[in-house]
Amino acid sequence: MVVGIDGSEASRTALRWAVAEAQDTGGEVHAVAVWHQPLQFGANALARTPPKDFEDEARAWLGSAIEESGEPASAVHTHIERGDPSTVLLDHAVRAGLLVVGNRGRGGLAGAMLGSVALRIARHASCPVVLVPAPEHGVTNA
Repeated sequence: MVVGIDGSEASRTALRWAVAEAQDTGGEVHAVAVWHQPLQFGANALARTPPKDFEDEARAWLGSAIEESGEPASAVHTHIERGDPSTVLLDHAVRAGLLVVGNRGRGGLAGAMLGSVALRIARHASCPVVLVPAPEHGVTNA
């Protein structure tokens, strides 16, 4: 199964859910972190952040999520890619039996019921999709 990781609490919860499901079913977990370099205009365009910084941040998301999952790092296959999160996850889903994501991510509307990436992959995935909500404050089990 493929799990989208974006550094949000919902994505970390999705990974914990996927790890538990894989233990029950004997499946493999592929955690995918996708990064992109946002367009910058005005004064921000002069001081562009190097792409390596965005990739390093995605690598940190994965490391933190795997550590929180309680699973050894060697038991989760990791993928870090540059691109549009929806497109990259949909591409991975072609080879997966299940695609797992948090229902909300890091976007500007964090309080929305369903994130734009989750909505797009739920509509277009070639395999079943599980949308895992972030836990309520104080609740840590998925």
